[in-house]
Amino acid sequence: VMGGISSSTIAPDPGGRECLVWAGKCRAEGGGFAGARSVSLQTPLDLSSFDGLALTCGFESDAEPERRTWKATVRTQNDRGEMVYQATFTPPVVDDDKKTPRETRLPWNAFRLVRGPTVVPDVPPLSKEQCGSVYGLGLIMSRFGARGPMPEFREGPFRLAVHAFGVYCETKTFDEIPETKTLLDAASSNLGKRASENRGTRNVVTFLLSPLIKLAFDEKRRRRKRARDLLKKRFGVGAFRARFSFGQKLKTKRRGGDGLGAAAEGARELIGDIVASGLTLPLRLVFILLAKFARLVRAVKGQKQLPKMR
Repeated sequence: VMGGISSSTIAPDPGGRECLVWAGKCRAEGGGFAGARSVSLQTPLDLSSFDGLALTCGFESDAEPERRTWKATVRTQNDRGEMVYQATFTPPVVDDDKKTPRETRLPWNAFRLVRGPTVVPDVPPLSKEQCGSVYGLGLIMSRFGARGPMPEFREGPFRLAVHAFGVYCETKTFDEIPETKTLLDAASSNLGKRASENRGTRNVVTFLLSPLIKLAFDEKRRRRKRARDLLKKRFGVGAFRARFSFGQKLKTKRRGGDGLGAAAEGARELIGDIVASGLTLPLRLVFILLAKFARLVRAVKGQKQLPKMR
């Protein structure tokens, strides 16, 4: 999961330890978060016999994990929505990679429903009953805390060693807990399916509109746009210079001095952006109208408005 121009990867520890290492670089501007999550499970996990998530992870890149907001996520709907349950925690600092960090426990009632980085109002915490169907688990590192953007957020590289990501139970003995599938077992049912089938359910409308939706929300195009916005804000340049001056220099450098190839790449990107903008304009207008209609319905019913996506 990438937030704007932030990026991260999660993979087995290259040093040979029996853990995963989640590492990357987070930028406050143009996103401000990074994440790692499981696939959307076709066969959900039943975690209702347990009391919460148990994480064993250590922060290794610096001594200031508290200057970021760390969140564990639980998805209880098999859809493509942006609303999930999240609970915050602070990973312990580990300065010796041979030591196993302490376990962090997050009870189910510590998880709140969020939309983007904002808690959805008037929704009770996650319950055991809802954990009977868990379609995904994940981690997020963000500049957005409970009160909004962190003023002392530390951007830049981060590295988290994840030794265990599981569940715990304090109310039952081991023999009383029914046999439960592991995340790996549940994910195995996704094997052999198309990537689109592993992203949650779709209705007829989203199936028909999926080519336009994919074009409208193309991640590479969005990252390039946010990078240009960052250049404009940081250096006070216009859109033309951000794309054809700074952008061209970066492409040329990446291509080892091949200016002609960089120019051709830039031209292809420009044409692609123009075509995408024209084709997806009606779709974006539909989304805007639907959002306004949904807000109107909530207002008529006297319900609080959902927080806007950031």
